[in-house]
Amino acid sequence: MQRARQRARQRAIGLLLLGGFLAGCSASPQVDEPTGTRSSGTAPGCDLVQPSKVVGLLGETFEARATGSVAALRDAHTRATCRTTVPGHPERYVSVVADYHPQPFRLPAHGCNEGWVYAGTPGKYTPACQDTVHGHGRTQLFVRWQPYLMHLTIGRSDRNWGGDPEAALAMSRALAQKLGVKEAAGDG
Repeated sequence: MQRARQRARQRAIGLLLLGGFLAGCSASPQVDEPTGTRSSGTAPGCDLVQPSKVVGLLGETFEARATGSVAALRDAHTRATCRTTVPGHPERYVSVVADYHPQPFRLPAHGCNEGWVYAGTPGKYTPACQDTVHGHGRTQLFVRWQPYLMHLTIGRSDRNWGGDPEAALAMSRALAQKLGVKEAAGDG
């Protein structure tokens, strides 16, 4: 009975992720001849966040899918998303969702089974939820770079997530800089 509930929960989460992240454009996988690594034809981070940061978390073999773009988010207030995964390891991923959202935002009501932490400095800090999901680690960071709201998630096979909130905040800052957010200027 409990195993059936787990499967149902996994399917529901999978459908939610598919609906939110995979509805956009994608490319067929290609093999990079010099390195032999596999990619989807879309850069890791989908031009929303620095490819090197995503590769640093996931490695050189990845698939990336995106909807929207920095320009569409800035000019037309259209949601931009990217999900970069490791083929064969769906628990290993970096997900970015960015919205134009100048209104107040409430954090999700669901519990955070490993706890909430804060990333950043006294000048700019934001909450991050660290959970264990089906034995895998996940860090979700929610940050407002006015007037944008960003939700970055880093999924891991293990729970070695010590620097993930800071890594997610750094990626969100770089995206906010691309969007022209004055608050995000600089590197700290």
